[in-house]
Amino acid sequence: MGGTTNENNIHPARVPCRSKYTGHPYFYVFTYADRTDWLIYAVGFVAAVISGGIFPVLDLVYGYWTNAVVANESASQLRATTNTMAGVCVAIGALQLIIAPLFLCCFMIASGRITNKMRRAYLNAILLQDAEFFEQVGAGEVGTRMLKDIGTIKAATGDKLGFVCSAFTTLIVAVIMAFCRAPRLAGVSFGVVPLTLILFVGIGYLSLVADSRLLEVTGQAGTFLEQIMSSIRVVQSFAAESFLARKYDIYLLQIQKFGAKRSLVRGLEFGTIYCILNLTYSVCFWYGSKLVVSDEIGVGLMFTVFWNMFNAVFSIATILPHISAIRDSVSTSEKIIADIERIPTIDVSSTHGAKLWNGFDDKSTPVEVEYRNVTFSYPSRPNHKSLDDVCFKLEPGAVTAVVGASGSGKSTLASLLLRHYDPVRSDPSAPGQILVAGHDLGSLNLSWIRSQIGYVAQDPQLFTASIFDNVAYGLSGTPWQVPVSTSDPNYEARRGEARVLVERALRQAQALDFVCKLPEGLDTRISGGRTDLLSGGQKQRIALARALVRKPRILVLDEGTSALDSETEQRLMRSIHEEQKQTGMTTMLIAHRLSSIQNADRIIVMSNGYVTEQGTYQELMTTDGVFTSLVRHQATNGRDAYNYVQHSNHLPIKEVRSRESDASPLGLVTCKTDGEADSMERGQLRETSRALASRFFRLIWGFKEWLIVGVLTSFCVGAVFTIVAWLIGFVVKGLGTSEDDQHVLSQGRYWSMWFLVLAIITTILSGVSGFFFSSGGDRIDRKLQLTSLHAILQQEVGFFDHEENAPGALTAAVASCAGNVSSAVGLIWPQVIVSCADFIGGIILSLVLSWKLALPCIAPIPFLLAAAYYNIAYLERYEHDVQKPLEEASAFASEHVDAIKTVAAYGRETSVIQQYDLSASRNIANLRHLLIGAIGFGVGVGFSLVLCAIVMWWGVELFVTHRITLAHFFSTFEAILIAGFTASRIFTFVPDLARMMHGFRRVCSWEDREPQVASLASERSFQTEGVKGTITFKGCTLKYDSRPQPAIENLNLVIPAGSSVAFCGPSGGGKSSIISMISRFYDPVFGTISLDNQDIRSIPLDQYRSQIALVSQNAILYEGTFGENITLGQDSIPQEAVERACRDASILDFILSLPQGFDTPVGFKGSQMSGGQRQRICIARALLRDPKILLLDEATSALDTESERSVQQALEQASKGRTTITIAHRLSTIRGADMIHVVEDGRIIESGTHETLLALGGRYVDLIRSQL
Repeated sequence: MGGTTNENNIHPARVPCRSKYTGHPYFYVFTYADRTDWLIYAVGFVAAVISGGIFPVLDLVYGYWTNAVVANESASQLRATTNTMAGVCVAIGALQLIIAPLFLCCFMIASGRITNKMRRAYLNAILLQDAEFFEQVGAGEVGTRMLKDIGTIKAATGDKLGFVCSAFTTLIVAVIMAFCRAPRLAGVSFGVVPLTLILFVGIGYLSLVADSRLLEVTGQAGTFLEQIMSSIRVVQSFAAESFLARKYDIYLLQIQKFGAKRSLVRGLEFGTIYCILNLTYSVCFWYGSKLVVSDEIGVGLMFTVFWNMFNAVFSIATILPHISAIRDSVSTSEKIIADIERIPTIDVSSTHGAKLWNGFDDKSTPVEVEYRNVTFSYPSRPNHKSLDDVCFKLEPGAVTAVVGASGSGKSTLASLLLRHYDPVRSDPSAPGQILVAGHDLGSLNLSWIRSQIGYVAQDPQLFTASIFDNVAYGLSGTPWQVPVSTSDPNYEARRGEARVLVERALRQAQALDFVCKLPEGLDTRISGGRTDLLSGGQKQRIALARALVRKPRILVLDEGTSALDSETEQRLMRSIHEEQKQTGMTTMLIAHRLSSIQNADRIIVMSNGYVTEQGTYQELMTTDGVFTSLVRHQATNGRDAYNYVQHSNHLPIKEVRSRESDASPLGLVTCKTDGEADSMERGQLRETSRALASRFFRLIWGFKEWLIVGVLTSFCVGAVFTIVAWLIGFVVKGLGTSEDDQHVLSQGRYWSMWFLVLAIITTILSGVSGFFFSSGGDRIDRKLQLTSLHAILQQEVGFFDHEENAPGALTAAVASCAGNVSSAVGLIWPQVIVSCADFIGGIILSLVLSWKLALPCIAPIPFLLAAAYYNIAYLERYEHDVQKPLEEASAFASEHVDAIKTVAAYGRETSVIQQYDLSASRNIANLRHLLIGAIGFGVGVGFSLVLCAIVMWWGVELFVTHRITLAHFFSTFEAILIAGFTASRIFTFVPDLARMMHGFRRVCSWEDREPQVASLASERSFQTEGVKGTITFKGCTLKYDSRPQPAIENLNLVIPAGSSVAFCGPSGGGKSSIISMISRFYDPVFGTISLDNQDIRSIPLDQYRSQIALVSQNAILYEGTFGENITLGQDSIPQEAVERACRDASILDFILSLPQGFDTPVGFKGSQMSGGQRQRICIARALLRDPKILLLDEATSALDTESERSVQQALEQASKGRTTITIAHRLSTIRGADMIHVVEDGRIIESGTHETLLALGGRYVDLIRSQL
């Protein structure tokens, strides 16, 4: 069976996926452009072309003007020529003031529009992927792709593309003009341009190779980070912040390692461009001198070509970091294209397949489901059969229960029925298949069959929405589906109809009563898909209502009632049976709690992927087989209680009282308080620009060994341009004033050699600068991500309850903010520092050579600096406006990808996209900030031309009055010209600097936020060695921000050291809230909690939590090995201790049976293990901690009966000598507790031992009766 190797046994999910797009990856995003986008791009392109094409026109101006100056014209003629030329400069500057902001705005707006569509397409494609895809790609990676990676594409197709278009226009126009004026000189001078392009193509290939592995690791890092963010309670309770941060740092170190190759490429890039720049100068002056001597051209024309060349090559240098960013976006695009174009093997978007019936009202014919010879292995574990030749039927209109040990394959049956996976068809003659109403499941339309199934998982996931919306999501794909948009003409009517159905479903799920008690009833909003503000039982009931509201033909409950108390579960099962009788619904009930399946029509017993027994309850009880053994184990646990209640049926149910005399000495609740919780102060610290800059320089000083080298070499490169300006004056004098041809040729060769030397020097310096800045940027990225992670993990749990701090949003923001800073440091800073050095050097040189000329020219510079400030400030505000909705979109995507099986089971893919569209339409960035920032950019560019006009006009005045020499005049002119152009060049980097400042400000806000966890000063230090474990509650009231009613009200309770105390009661009564207060996830708004008579607020939080171990309802595992998950937060643990904890948790044999034992990776969140296996690993983790206080919040709810018994024995053994606090719905697990408290509506209503409470005959007895 499965031994053949022909085509037919290939798992369909392993068929290779194809990509449809065949063009260059960079241009893929433009396939999402519509007419409006192309129109905006067209306007921006025309504006960029005009802006770039204007600069070579200035070269003509400079050429004519140079000829006039060196031709010894009369003063009046020279003044007239100069006034005309200066007027042209001013006019062009005024034009730039309009054109430059226009093209910047157009490109940024258009890129935002098309990348938003690409982001939507990416989310849509991800939602349609099959389960195998999500074994490799997690919610964190999706969030990072949507925010950071598509953000990279946005920048590459926005401002950077605009600057590239402008610069290439400058290049092309300069080349054309040069060839028109002096073709021979232009041909020789621009001969280096093709060489430049060839070198850049080669460098680009090296960069793509270097980036390929980098992107893969970045995605894995994002997935791991999302796991951390979504399990903050486990992280904090096990003090695992540092441990998980170190694991995350492993990914960051890998990224840094692969980034080193990219740094080498960037160094090569920078070295190449500056070498070409100075080499072109050398060629131009060497060959130009020859042409001047031969009278083919004049000195003015030679300088026209020189300035053409200067503009052309300088434009390439200007866009170098932009081209690097565009090239980086190519690697990003390739990964996103692969995901978007991936064709899932199980394609929910396919319209193929049969629909057996139309409509949802025809319930006359119940549906039969048959598993026929089904064999299955998960793609990531192909050699391990989760199911092996399974055969059984779900009888039409009947309840079929599936039981068995953890890991026996029960949940896999549900996954196959929902077609998350397809069975392996190992034998062509008798292929394994699932039949629905006699039809192969694979032949049915996937969307249709899923619309016929209601599904509830053991750990149900709700979404960030109201209770009503969460239940109404079950109507997706049905005739009663609620429109997403309020503009739909049928919205109100359909919503009203749905409200009736939702209330009915909540009543069936035994959830309507507690929902009505919430602040806004059905309209109460849940923040976060894995919110803990609702108890596990409450979440499960809402999920059950979501399944029932769709009136399914087939209902699948995969441990769907495990978190419910028995009384609620019994009422719920009666409701399901009634629904089944009325509608003919076929039900598959997967359960560990055998009391819930006694009334099942048929029971399937699973073991190690096989069906070992099947029959009715009575039939199986006569076989004395596996099922009988399971029942015997559970019956033994509850026999004493059963016997007592059977003999006490005459006892009346006593009314609950809250008088002190009725309470146990160890548990006392008196009166109800009406105090209001103090609102928690939220908000981010607003840093002044000065303080923020100070912090930023403190940050980079930590990487001085990298950045100092980069800064010094960049300054030296900038100084070279100052030297160039100084040499230009001598070149003009040497070539333009001498009549001796040999002297001219000699001067040409002499100065050409100097420029050749400068070319060699700048090649080395700029290459070193590029490498060190890029490497330093990678290290800053790592530092900022770790700083952000440490700061976020220190926040109180309530911080994560707010929507803006959802796991997906934080995951994407951490990577994006750090990435914006590191990208600016690695790519932009070298250019900014070179430009600043040019600017400062040019000003100093001009002052040295001729302060009379320089002073009036540099006087307007403060105006230029003011324009730069507004440019940065307003573009940063624009980035903030844009970034916030993008972070929300990323969080939205991460939340739904994290719950992808729920999304798929309910056919919500289309609805999710509609919700995304609706949210995106409401989040429109403030374009006013973009416009003001762009005007600042235009002012900076235009001002550099006005500055040139001032230099020309005032310089000629000084020259004609003999107050400046010709050489000093042109050297000063060139120095100020370079200073002006480099100042305008800085403005092209402002969008990157704005993104950098926004990212750094966000990191600072996390770092500066004080956790809202109360801390009191204490006169005595806390000694962990002397902890006994007595916990005292004094008048404690707990309120959550989103629920004004107290979750716990005026709790007075003493839990003696070393005692075993249990809390039981209905779901949502407040049991888990008590655990949350003990764990200090939340502090009471009134009252105090003490440990050994010391207020826990006065104990350092890390020392306090080191005494506690928590096993919660949800089993949380992290990417890594079994060993790492078990030793979470602990170092240097002996292997013997690890194995002993695993043995006590009944998981050792399973781990040792794995190929690599404790070094076996658990996979993504341990998704391919059963819930029971995951829970036992979590129990082993807690036992290994050897805590003074052990907190068990439904710790055994996911275990089968046999495992529960062995684990319960281990827990009872482990609880000796330590304070143990247990929350349980299965009362058989707490009957041996020293004290049992019954909690309901936030109050303790009964307290006592098991025997005492039985004798009382009150609420506890009711709970026991419900489990019999």
